[in-house]
Amino acid sequence: MRWAAFALLAVACAHSRQSRLSPHPAAEGAAEDVDSGEVQPRASPRAYRHYLDAQLAKNADDFATAASELREALLYDPESPHLHCVLAEVLIKQGRLNDAEEELQTALALDPKHAPARLLSARVAVARGNLPEAREHFEIAIEGQPDDAEAYHDLVRLLLATGDAPAAEAVAERLATRLRGAQERDSDDVDALVTVDRLREQSAAVWVELGRWWSQHGDDEAARRALVRARSASPSDPDALAAEAAWLETKRRFADARERYLRLLSQRPEAPEVLAALARVALAEGDVDTVSAHSRKLLGLAANMEREDSADDRDEDRRDLAAALLRVAVALLGAHRSAEAQHALDGALRLYPHHPELSFYRAVALVQRGHPRDGALAFEAIERRIVASAGETASPVFLGMEPEAFVLDARVQAALARGRAGETQESMRRLRLLFAAHPAEEEVALALLESFDRAGKAGEAEQILSGAVQAHPDTQSLLYALANAEDRAGMQSKALTTMRKVLSGQPQHAGALNYIGYTLTERGSPMDLREAEPMLARAVELRPDDGAIADSYGLCLLKLGRAAEALAELRRADKLSPGDPVILSHLGDALIATGRRDEARSVFKRALAPPRAPARPHPLAEAQAMIDPRDRTDRDDAKVRAEIEKKLRSLAP
Repeated sequence: MRWAAFALLAVACAHSRQSRLSPHPAAEGAAEDVDSGEVQPRASPRAYRHYLDAQLAKNADDFATAASELREALLYDPESPHLHCVLAEVLIKQGRLNDAEEELQTALALDPKHAPARLLSARVAVARGNLPEAREHFEIAIEGQPDDAEAYHDLVRLLLATGDAPAAEAVAERLATRLRGAQERDSDDVDALVTVDRLREQSAAVWVELGRWWSQHGDDEAARRALVRARSASPSDPDALAAEAAWLETKRRFADARERYLRLLSQRPEAPEVLAALARVALAEGDVDTVSAHSRKLLGLAANMEREDSADDRDEDRRDLAAALLRVAVALLGAHRSAEAQHALDGALRLYPHHPELSFYRAVALVQRGHPRDGALAFEAIERRIVASAGETASPVFLGMEPEAFVLDARVQAALARGRAGETQESMRRLRLLFAAHPAEEEVALALLESFDRAGKAGEAEQILSGAVQAHPDTQSLLYALANAEDRAGMQSKALTTMRKVLSGQPQHAGALNYIGYTLTERGSPMDLREAEPMLARAVELRPDDGAIADSYGLCLLKLGRAAEALAELRRADKLSPGDPVILSHLGDALIATGRRDEARSVFKRALAPPRAPARPHPLAEAQAMIDPRDRTDRDDAKVRAEIEKKLRSLAP
């Protein structure tokens, strides 16, 4: 249906390159339409005058005048299929689809092979849902005007919408053959060069469509071939580069993805969406410093935009820039660099003051930085602002959530922040009420557990969640929270069983994959490790920016004897979650396994060192200050420290 809607919108473009009507020539014969290669019937000067007036009116969006002028032109040239076709285009813009179809039928009765009328008829048929008829029109349009690249593209979209990828690929090959033929003609004629450019652009776009389709349907090799063909057709095409880069990201080929994004950036050095994509790739590789560099670049662009005139024609640029800053900020939050995230969000908020999404993530940054009371007040202010502004003109949506959806999130986060600020009873009270009202929301259930666990009441949270699961047996979202509660309450065997139930219903649940994989890894038997490795590899694919998941996978690789791979993954985990003693303990083990005992000793010492401000200014002081303070509720710290101290003693001379 989305494609059908696109087709109806695209109908108006059917004649953008076939809208010439030849005036009556001084000599005998007829004038040739250069774009289409077909011979147009002669038009009288009076018809041509009305036709030109119609084009001027159409370009000014005065469709009523355009239709009137075209009807005047048809009084002088009633047998011109081109005039009937252009009139149909104008009628479609007026929403008069039935009248447009009548004009197209007249045009095709006059000339059954009139390619523009066939193309427009095909798009109307798509909008009507008559796909077989549309396919027939597209085929005849291509036959009548084989250099019209748009007809190929539309036909490929139609075939993919019906699931006929092989036929779509055959059409793409026909277009590629046409492109090669046009290139081999090597003409200096301007129209011939324009035709080559159009064929090249549409050929790349068609292969991109195929690449995305194959990727969505799980055929990675077919997707790879199609995306390579897209880049071959037009090596610098931005859509082809972006599509290939995004696909390479999903395959964890980050170096190749980065190379494509850098080529895009060379075309548009200040493109916010490309800078955000590069930041995303850098974060997946654990290169948080590069993420920060891209954030600073975006902040510079935002500052420049603030100084410029904020005219309406810059609204799209402002929106793109704010969205890019938000995406980078979310990445920095996940990497525990909340000071930098807050800085990025402040830049976005200067473009969109009081924006709900931007304000929400800024409040998250405040809490993560160790200012929970300020964060709680910010979340509560967001809720009040959203409720008060109900019915007003909506702000742009950046990450897909409407402002109203933030009301529940803001209430949950405010309650959690109150707990972190020491108001444990108030936090538990609020979350009891929220959970009673929203028992099916996984976020609320997990927040309830965190609040109770912080107060040392994980067992009580387990009882509440267990009762909720019994009352709502079909609610999958409760099971993950219950499994975590069982684990916190010391019921690990029961938690593992519950987590397997989560995975049976949600095979792509990254949290469940990580929990089961890490539990099996800690058991350490060959059978457990073989089961854990693919689970954790998939969890890393789903959440490449999660330091805890990277740590789990690295430990599994280490126990499987793949020390070099483990070391690379654990170094990445340390970059994503700097200072975490558990990760540092595993990283030290991997360093020992690869013969780096001195470096392992330094890592263990870093894990044991208490965070403290330097006695005097130091080049690393500012960077260290950017890393969030730890907010750990687990009571295994002493055990972890004891294990690290034992490892450190074993390395002593």
